[in-house]
Formats: sequence, C-alpha cells, structure tokens
Amino acid sequence: MTTDQAVREAKNRWARRRRRLIGYGQWQPFTDAAPVREHVLAIKASGMGLASIVKHTGVSIGSLEHLLYGNDGYPPALKIRTESAQTLLAYWPALDDYEDGAVIDGTGTRRRMQALAVAGWPSKAIHQRVNIGGAQTFERLRYRTKVTARLARAVRDFYDEVSAKTAEDYGVESWCAARSRTYATRYQWAGPEAWDPETIDDPDAHPDWTGHCGSDHGWWMHTINNIPTCPRCDEAHAAWIAERKHLPAPERVRQLCYAKGAASNRGANLAADARELMRITGHGVEQTAERLGVTKAHLYQELLRHPEPETELAA
Repeated sequence: MTTDQAVREAKNRWARRRRRLIGYGQWQPFTDAAPVREHVLAIKASGMGLASIVKHTGVSIGSLEHLLYGNDGYPPALKIRTESAQTLLAYWPALDDYEDGAVIDGTGTRRRMQALAVAGWPSKAIHQRVNIGGAQTFERLRYRTKVTARLARAVRDFYDEVSAKTAEDYGVESWCAARSRTYATRYQWAGPEAWDPETIDDPDAHPDWTGHCGSDHGWWMHTINNIPTCPRCDEAHAAWIAERKHLPAPERVRQLCYAKGAASNRGANLAADARELMRITGHGVEQTAERLGVTKAHLYQELLRHPEPETELAA
C-alpha cells in the first residue's frame, strides 16, 4: 500500500467512525484542552522539544503551538480535537525518543551507577568500557539529578549487559571491586537485585532490598539477613508494633515470634524450591520467579542469601 493509499484509508476509517458516533449521539469532535496542555508541558519539561513530540505523535506543530501558546494574538486553545487529545495523552517519551543532547531526569542513571558500584564496578572501569565523556563525568553520574540522553542510554545499555553478574566476572580486579563495594555500603546504595527493571527510572519507586520492603515482614528480613533497614520497613514495623500495644504481653510476644519465624524460613524455602524447579525444567531465574509468583529481583536475592548446601552440591 502506497502512502497516498494509507492516508485515504485512514481518512475513510475516521469518516466511518464519525458517522457511527453521530448516529449514536456520541460525537464529540472537541474536548477540554487544559489537561492535554498540562501533559504536553510535562513532556517538554522532561527534556523533549516540540519537534520531537511532533515526530513521535504525528500531531502538527501548528496544533501544538496553538495548544500551548495561542496564535495571532489569541490565548492558548480552550478546546482541542478529541483525536489529537487522545494521541497526546497516550504518549510519554521513552529514553530512546530523546535527542542525544537532551537534558533529562537523571534518576535512572544515578540508580544504575550506584547499583553497579554495589556489584563491584568502579566508575573508572565503567568509563573505560563505555568510552563516552571523561572519567570524572562517570564519577559524578552517581549523584547527578540531570544527565544527557546520550549518557543515560549508554549507562542503561551497559547496566543491562553486566548487572546480572559481579564486576570480577568481567575482569575487574578483586581489590578494586572490593573498594567500590565498601564505598557503596557506606552510602547504603541499592544493588541490581533490589531494583525492578520496569521501575528503576521512576522517581517515585523505591529499592526492594528484601522482596517485601514496606512491610513488617520486610523489616524482619532486613534484621535476620543483616541488611541495614530501609525507612519504609522501619515505618511499617513501628506501625505493626503500635497496632498491637493493646494486646496482653504474652500474645504480643507470640505474634512477634511468629513474624520473625515466618521471615526466617520463607527465604530458604523459596531458594530451595527455585533450585529444584530450575533443575527439573531448565528454566532461568526470570521464568522460575514467574512460576513461583515472586519478582525476579526477590528470587535473585534469596538465591544469594541462601546458597546451595554442600551436601546438595555433592549429590
């Protein structure tokens, strides 16, 4: 199908839809522009220019300028075509949509650089492999709130490639990796296993150190596994204690012991079940986690915390 034929087909589909909606009494060619304008301004604030928005949505530059600024002395539009509104509201730029030089939110890049430090990667070693910018630039990426899209993509791709293993597996000297981990521990940075790949770029997301962070169960898992407690688990445990202040002391102690016991056993059992399942099916960690109803990060943590007993290895 040629471009002209595709355009005619699109127009015909729109005309048919318009006639159908008119027949149902549901035809609304225009809608309120305010929420659409707010959404487009948020996209612009994220580092994307109007030309890129046009490229990825197909809404004309004239329509966007009228929406945001008005034209010919008129104020910004009060109404916008429903079709354009739906297209714009459905779009939020992915990292690959930004131009190389666009300055974007650095949350995901900062978290990835910190997680790589936990895995034993010094910033200098990352710079040598990515080979963009200077070594000091990569050192500062651990703290930066804004980065260029080019750097963000380079760090993302490198992280996706190496984060499943330690730095030593890729040839980083052990003393150098140990120094990086000591530095990361001092600042309580979260490692790759604590981050969900789907939410690591979300400023509102939190690392999940235990697979249950934000709950009393998570607080016990922090404590049992000698992981420094995170603020969300501290708050959840304090709330759990407060809810049971009215209970008689023996009952309160019984519930505390039960909560601790549940956290002590579940991780080891999960790791054992996962290894058995992987042996039988040949699946990897991701598929096994899905079968067991837990996140990949959670299962990966438990496998690290509960290594396979020597008796099982010998068998």
